Amino acid sequence: MSLDFYRRLTQVFGFLALGVLFALITFASMTEIKDLDLWLHMKMGEVITSSGGVPSQDMLSATIAGRAWVNHEWLFQTVVHAVRAVFGMDALLYMQAGLVAFTFLVVLLWTYRRDRQLVIIPLLFAVFQVYQTRFTVRPDLFSVLFVILFLMILAACIQRRWALPALFILQVVWTNMHGYFFWGPVLVVLFLGAETLKRWVPLPFAWRDESRATDEGYGRLWLALAVVAAAALINPLGFTGAAYPFKVFFSLSGDNSIFFKYITELQSPFRGAPFWDLTDQAPFKATILVSAISFLLNIRRIDLRWLLVWGVFLAFSCMALRNMVYFAFVAYLATMMNLLSLDLRKLVPVQFVSEHLELLTGWLVKIAFIGFLLNYGGDFAQHGYYDFDTYARKSEFFGVAQRTFPSGAVDFCAANKISGAVFNDFNTGAYLAGRMYPQVRVFIDGRTEVYGAAFFAFYRKIWEEGSGKALDEAVARYKLRAAVLGSAYARIPEKALKLFSGRPDWKLVYFDHDGVVFLRDIPENAALIGKFAIDVKSLKVIAPDILRMGTARAFPYRQVNRATTLYDMGYMDQAMAEADAALLIAPACEEALFLKARIYLERKDFAKAFEYYRYALLQSSGDIKLRRGLALAYIGLGDYPRALEQAARMDGVAGNPSGPYIHAKVFVKKKQYREAYDILIKRIFPLERGAAEISAIGDFYAEDGADDWAVKAYGLALRKNTGDAEALKKFKDAAARRREGKGKDR
Repeated sequence: MSLDFYRRLTQVFGFLALGVLFALITFASMTEIKDLDLWLHMKMGEVITSSGGVPSQDMLSATIAGRAWVNHEWLFQTVVHAVRAVFGMDALLYMQAGLVAFTFLVVLLWTYRRDRQLVIIPLLFAVFQVYQTRFTVRPDLFSVLFVILFLMILAACIQRRWALPALFILQVVWTNMHGYFFWGPVLVVLFLGAETLKRWVPLPFAWRDESRATDEGYGRLWLALAVVAAAALINPLGFTGAAYPFKVFFSLSGDNSIFFKYITELQSPFRGAPFWDLTDQAPFKATILVSAISFLLNIRRIDLRWLLVWGVFLAFSCMALRNMVYFAFVAYLATMMNLLSLDLRKLVPVQFVSEHLELLTGWLVKIAFIGFLLNYGGDFAQHGYYDFDTYARKSEFFGVAQRTFPSGAVDFCAANKISGAVFNDFNTGAYLAGRMYPQVRVFIDGRTEVYGAAFFAFYRKIWEEGSGKALDEAVARYKLRAAVLGSAYARIPEKALKLFSGRPDWKLVYFDHDGVVFLRDIPENAALIGKFAIDVKSLKVIAPDILRMGTARAFPYRQVNRATTLYDMGYMDQAMAEADAALLIAPACEEALFLKARIYLERKDFAKAFEYYRYALLQSSGDIKLRRGLALAYIGLGDYPRALEQAARMDGVAGNPSGPYIHAKVFVKKKQYREAYDILIKRIFPLERGAAEISAIGDFYAEDGADDWAVKAYGLALRKNTGDAEALKKFKDAAARRREGKGKDR
């Protein structure tokens, strides 16, 4: 066969691989609706459509009602409301899939070269893996596309007559779609900066001449800046709306850094693990590494425009997880631009004896990649979970997620016309507002920039710290009538549960796997409390129909969620019963085994605790919390050597205080108080975490009557966490006992 046939066939295999990749991307982007903020967006779209105007003040919240609100996403809100109203919820997923596929298509058409297929396919796959983390119906979908369209126009089409009108239209739409519209003028500034540097600054190698714009092109960039700046002013609030994202950006330090600490999507991709740990964010790190190498390989002919854009987006992506996808696309584009100047044959360390062999190798690689993509897609398509309402499997594609929203709790509120100011957790706020405005006004939702850092810190005093004083203040200030605490998306903090369940003026009226609802004991709620008040001790386990389930594999998330909530409220017998129900469904359920082990440990039934910690560790041998529990069970059984063996296995986990904590507890049990305190000082106190462990060792000192050492331990815990009111109380109690001469000093 001729070389021409081989060349055509290798192109065909490349097109097939790209087709499979695009099919995979499109299908994956139809992941079921999980986004919490979407419900608020749809509600505001309804309000804007019906009223014909965009509110400039908050109207959803009981706590910041009337505060200025720059709703820079109003156009997105009207779009999702209209799509849902006309075509239904699944149409939102079709919209998402269309936007994602179109974004990748624009990138492919812009960068496609026949001789670069073996580079394009794996790079686009890496970008897809990063983008998967943001496959959710949010305005980011539009922002990612607009970033790419801006880059394409600025880099390749600025000389065209339609370029400036296109930038103007895109910027107007973007300004009213998402707060990231600031990237429009910033991208123009970056391109202008690169061209200015080429003209006025000595640069190494051929950087000054690489892709240098003509004087006319340079002038059009200045016009582009004026055009997009003017376009940004076309929004409901004019200059205030245009300047708002910049105002927010420059206020991210100081008190507002609290949002980056506690909101997952705002945390840095490198917070959990160092760059070289490829078990965390591997695709994102791969895009960084590959694109950086492409600049090094092309060091003599670097296009300064792409270097500046790459560097700025890299810094942007390192700020928050939600920004990774923007850099992934920029990294792909920068890599492809660098490779245009390189001869790939010289970079490959293999020399082919003939072009036939080279083309054949290309076939095999592309066929292998097709097989990989098909296998990956097949596994991906199997993602799903068990629907306990229909006793059938629910795919993770299409429809609305069943394990994300507190739908039952909000259904209860809606059905019983609960109204007024409601305390809720951060994750539940947008869903609750979207479902129940104007009947209900929420305490907080996802609009962090509107609520501000001070209010978020106040909210955390109730939600994380369980502060009764803060709750009383909130009730008096905002006239709270109910509390909706969601447990579908994340676990309710133990202190928050005990705060509401332990107060006589709050009555539990709804309890299930997705959350709990409390009503304030006031005349307006008397009828509902009389009808729905729950005596937790009389709660009956909802027995799973094992016969109907048959051999279906299912994670008993409903039973586990209920068991965890009951445990945190202090109802151990009921929690144990729910855990047993979970184990009927899945006998190897680690979460249920762990919960039973914890209950036995608290009851000082150390033999049973050991048994269940052992069962759980057989499912997850690397779980630190399980190994720590096993070590505590050994201590309770008096088997200190085996407890120290478990501690030694935990010592290798960087930053985790569990290993030293077990060592310290053993020393206390053996009445080697000074040795235990040395561990607190030298091994736990320097760690970022560990205040709870230090305080717990103080408890062990106190239980043993060693109040001198207990005072020291509690004091150390307070040095590490000055706001720990419980540790402060224990410190004062131990100091009082010591003054009375009851403490021991060993």
